[in-house]
Amino acid sequence: MGIGAIGSTSSFWQQDQNYWQQAQENDNSTSATTSVINAISSAESSLGKGLASIANQSALKRTNTELTAAIQNVLNSGGTSDTSSSPSSTATSSGSSGSSASTSGAPATGTGTALLTTSTSLSTLGILPGGTITVGTGSNTTTYTSTGTDTVGELISAINVDLPTNANVTASLSARGQLVITSRDEKNAIFVGGSGNDAAAIGFGVGHDTFLPTAPKSSSASSSSTASSSSSAASSKAAATSSTTASKSYTTVASEGLSSAASILSDSGEGGTLVDMLA
Repeated sequence: MGIGAIGSTSSFWQQDQNYWQQAQENDNSTSATTSVINAISSAESSLGKGLASIANQSALKRTNTELTAAIQNVLNSGGTSDTSSSPSSTATSSGSSGSSASTSGAPATGTGTALLTTSTSLSTLGILPGGTITVGTGSNTTTYTSTGTDTVGELISAINVDLPTNANVTASLSARGQLVITSRDEKNAIFVGGSGNDAAAIGFGVGHDTFLPTAPKSSSASSSSTASSSSSAASSKAAATSSTTASKSYTTVASEGLSSAASILSDSGEGGTLVDMLA
């Protein structure tokens, strides 16, 4: 083989080596770029979840504060009329005697629609790592953040932690496997929320996330030894007036003044994404 042929072969080999070296450098550059893009994407996702959690927490506190105020008004009024004339006073003035009996109310209880077990993984329900479930009563809230490997049983244990700043509730599974959250008192309403659709994943979606206590009821029976037809008519009129002006039930007050967390946010000028985060 001539010297010219050897030189040509050597040049071809060098070109081949240069090509593969350049290809390797290009692959390394592409891999580095992909790693940077993935890191930025992960950071943006974490930032978005963090902002959503902050927004949800603010919305929950504002919602719970307004719910508590509305319900407290009903509790303070005791469900009675403010009229100066009442059936009891009319009956007393006409010489009647009466007795009354009252039944205590029931604490707020929320039952989820999803069927679960304590070993159900939150990730299989669609709750991703960093996703949150928030339970609120009054001004207190319990916020649970998923690790990605946790279960419904761990969520229940976290909700049951009795701390002064936590929601004053208990959590358990019903015989059917539904998550049941019950207030420890008969005054506070319960609100269940979460980031994204996390609350809906455990059975507490929009329209099924706020639960009110049952108001106490009272009944009275009176008998009159002497009553004229005029006093009976006056007593009936007073009873009708009392019934009309009596305090509204918890459900009526809450539905009229606080339709939903989303409407409260909208009324405050906080529309758009904050409202969507509660959905």
